Amino acid sequence: MKLLPRKALVLGANGLLGQNLVRVFAHDYEVLAVAAQPEPRAPQPEVYYQSCDIAERADIKKLVKNFIPNCILNAAAFTDVDGSEVKREACWRVNATAVGYLAEAARSIDARVIHVSTDYVFDGTSAPYNEESRPQPLGYYGKAKLAGENVLSTSGANYAIARTMVLYGSGKNLRLNFVTWLLGQLRAGKEVRIVNDQYGNPTLASELAVAMRKLAESKQNGIFHLSGAETISRYDFAVQIARVFELNEKLIHPVTTAELGQAAKRPMNSAFDISKAQRELGVTMSNVVEGLKKFREELSQE
Repeated sequence: MKLLPRKALVLGANGLLGQNLVRVFAHDYEVLAVAAQPEPRAPQPEVYYQSCDIAERADIKKLVKNFIPNCILNAAAFTDVDGSEVKREACWRVNATAVGYLAEAARSIDARVIHVSTDYVFDGTSAPYNEESRPQPLGYYGKAKLAGENVLSTSGANYAIARTMVLYGSGKNLRLNFVTWLLGQLRAGKEVRIVNDQYGNPTLASELAVAMRKLAESKQNGIFHLSGAETISRYDFAVQIARVFELNEKLIHPVTTAELGQAAKRPMNSAFDISKAQRELGVTMSNVVEGLKKFREELSQE
C-alpha cells in the first residue's frame, strides 16, 4: 500500500526564509508555496505555487481546507521596522490579524502551525533572553508580532513559535538583507556606517529552515528561540563579513544608534539563549564565522 505524501504549506514563500523552507521540505513533502505575488520568485520542479492574501479570512480558510496540509510554516510578515511606525494598519494586518485567521483554519483540519516571530518583542535591556523572558516591545513592529504570538498561543491550534533575528542568506529575486547589502557596498568600494551599539545573533536562513523543520516534526509546542549561536554587534558582524569575503574592512565605520537616527526604537541587545532548542530539538546553529563561510559556499553553488 502506497503511503500518501506528507504535505507542507509554506506561507511567505517568495521571501528569504520562505524560499529556504520550500527547499528544505520539497524533496520528501508535497509542498504548496504561497505568497501575495502572482508568480513565484524561485520556481521549483514539483512545487505548487498559489497567490493568496493571508489576511483575508475566507481566502486563507479556503486555501487550507483545499490543500489539507500536515504542517503550515508561516514565514509571511510585514518586516519594515521603520515603516511599521507609519503603516500601522498594514503591519497589524499581516503580523497579527492574519495569524489569527491562519490559526483558525489550521485548527479546523488539525494541522500543525510553525510561526516565525522576532527578537523585537523584547526591549533589549535584559539579554540574553530565553523563552520565559517577559516581552516588552519598543516599536509598533514588535507590538504587532507579539500580538500575533498571543493570538496563536490562545487559539487552541497545534502550534510552535520560532523567534529569530538578523536573518541573512541566499535566494532568487530577493530584496537585500544586511549581508548582501554590505557585500554590494564593499565590492563597489563605498564607505558605510554601521551601528556599534546594537547586538544580536546573526542567523543563516538555510540553517533556520532546517531547524524549523525539526520543530515542525517534533511534538513540542510553545516558543523556541532559533538563531545563530553567537552574539555580536552589527559593526563587528560587518567586519567579519568583510574578512570572510576578503573585502576592505577599512570602508566600514562605526556609529552609534543615536547618530544614525532610525525612525523606530530598537532593542540595543536582544541576544538569545538558544539552549532550549539545542536540548529539546537537537538543533545546532553556527557561530558568526561558520555561518558566513556556509553562506559563501551557498553563493558559490548558485
